[in-house]
Amino acid sequence: MLSPEDSLPRPKEKLRHKFKRKAFVIRSMADIQDRSASGHELKRVFNATDLVMLGVGCTVGAGIMVLTGVAARDTAGPGVVISYAIAGFAALLSSLCYAEFAADIPVAGGAFNYIGLTFGEFFAWVAACDLILEYTLSAAAIAKGFTAYMASLCGADLEKVRLQVGWFMLDFPALGAVVVLSLVLMRSTRESAVLNVIMVVIHMVLILFVMCAGFPFSDTANYEPFLPYGVPGVFAGAAVVFFSFIGFDTVATAAEEAIDPGRSLPIGIVGSLGITTVLYVLMCLVITGMQRYDQIDKDAPFSVAFAKVGLGWAGKVVSVGALVGIVTALLGALLGQARIYVTLGRQYLLSPWLARVNEKTGTPMNASFTTMCTAGLLALLFDIEQLAKMVSIGTLVVFTLVCSGVLFRRYHVRGFGDPMQPLLYRLATLVASSVGASVSYTAGAHMAAPLTFLGCWVLTTASFHLLPVRYVPQLFRCPLSPWLPSLGVLCCLHLIGSLGWPAYARWVVWFSMGVAVYLFYGIHNSQYEGKARRKPAIGMSYNSTDEGFDAALAMGSDDEEAGVGGRGDEGTELARLHHPNKDAWIGNAKSTRVVLGVNDGRQCESGPELAQLNGGRYGIKGNELQGDADGEVV
Repeated sequence: MLSPEDSLPRPKEKLRHKFKRKAFVIRSMADIQDRSASGHELKRVFNATDLVMLGVGCTVGAGIMVLTGVAARDTAGPGVVISYAIAGFAALLSSLCYAEFAADIPVAGGAFNYIGLTFGEFFAWVAACDLILEYTLSAAAIAKGFTAYMASLCGADLEKVRLQVGWFMLDFPALGAVVVLSLVLMRSTRESAVLNVIMVVIHMVLILFVMCAGFPFSDTANYEPFLPYGVPGVFAGAAVVFFSFIGFDTVATAAEEAIDPGRSLPIGIVGSLGITTVLYVLMCLVITGMQRYDQIDKDAPFSVAFAKVGLGWAGKVVSVGALVGIVTALLGALLGQARIYVTLGRQYLLSPWLARVNEKTGTPMNASFTTMCTAGLLALLFDIEQLAKMVSIGTLVVFTLVCSGVLFRRYHVRGFGDPMQPLLYRLATLVASSVGASVSYTAGAHMAAPLTFLGCWVLTTASFHLLPVRYVPQLFRCPLSPWLPSLGVLCCLHLIGSLGWPAYARWVVWFSMGVAVYLFYGIHNSQYEGKARRKPAIGMSYNSTDEGFDAALAMGSDDEEAGVGGRGDEGTELARLHHPNKDAWIGNAKSTRVVLGVNDGRQCESGPELAQLNGGRYGIKGNELQGDADGEVV
């Protein structure tokens, strides 16, 4: 028999067994909301206007001022206007799915938490790797644009501003921009928000100036040929400039700092995306009308275009506006990446050191410092076009997972007893038909092939209506489900199919590195495995067999964790081992002392009370499930 003083050694567990046990376990809402590793709460400082401004600042600065020249000159020509419209439509579909999740789960971390709540820890980690790719590389790419427009403003030769050293073109102004703004974020999120609002307003005024000053110099002859690279070029351009729309998911990562998340997050996400899409299309019409597409400057397209039509002074104004927009976009990217690190630290997938929140400033200084170092190094060393393509594929993978997650959550909720296979088969067919349509079209196959795949996509999406709806969000729901989330999956996967093999190869390398980190660190420390973790781990023994007892020991042997005893003596003793001044423990059945203790030693007598204290869906009294998270009897 076990005594409370005994120390139970954790049996060695093979990696493949641990992966099977943990990687696809759906995380609970209580686990997602665990902030214990942070020490202190992030301050709630953002209202709906702040979030719209944050999203607008992130997207407009990042996209129109940095990537338009690249996409117009090398990929889409004047058709870059359509590229932005397509990318904006795909982003809109994803943003509606983001808004549904964000209103329900207003905590830092964004897509990482949404995917963990639906598909489990491994897919959440894949999303986290892509979010790191997205925010860190986008910050670096935006900082490269800062150097180009600063050189244009000062009349300096960009080649002389950047120093060629061996294989690398060192960009110290870009590094300096990352460092300065990171220090601002470390000091105060509220001050950062005020700075962002001021700069976004200035940027909007300057954008209106660009359109008013530029349209009179537009020549319709420059729009011909409108599609020099054909329709595939338009989709390839959309895939590249999709990077421009990452600002709205920065809003989602700041959810924990929103004052009224249920209302302000959907407004911030959808509102900022709508504004920026309209601005992008109008700005593209200006730049492609002022210059022939093959003469547009890649680094500072707008200021160079004004200089070439004899408005050098206007080019200077544009450079100032571009710098303001780039600063706001860079500020948002750095903020978003730091919040991702905070979430990964809280879940012990990375070091909990990253999750620490400074008591005085209420900001994640460690995470911000890490972001400053990684983004700054990339901005110093790498080319903007390579960075942009890597950002786009990471962003599109995350958006695909989020759209799929909305469908999964709508038709499957734990506890209903529905088999998962019909839903998983539909999701797999949806993804396969979307990939097939993209690959066959991009490869130039006969139109019968992509049309066949699209027909399969339509039938698969329609078949979701045959499944019973198990979850309907109360605060905000994606409209026209399952069609809009399914269309989001199709659009994102088609854009991924337009990026080209070099982007896939780089992503596979990054994905492999991420999986290695998960297998050798994350899986051993996350979800109750870490020695320093204070959330309860659950050990279950439903009978007195050795297998049941071993499973319980493997999951709940530490004093800082919890055990759940079942019908057998061994399970009951496991439950009794854990003192109630630790985390939750439950003894029942043959236990001579049935105690329901939670976290700080508070005790409760009923299932609903236990559920409320634990933040879980169910409470237990005796041998029966008695309550849900609202304290209602099940």
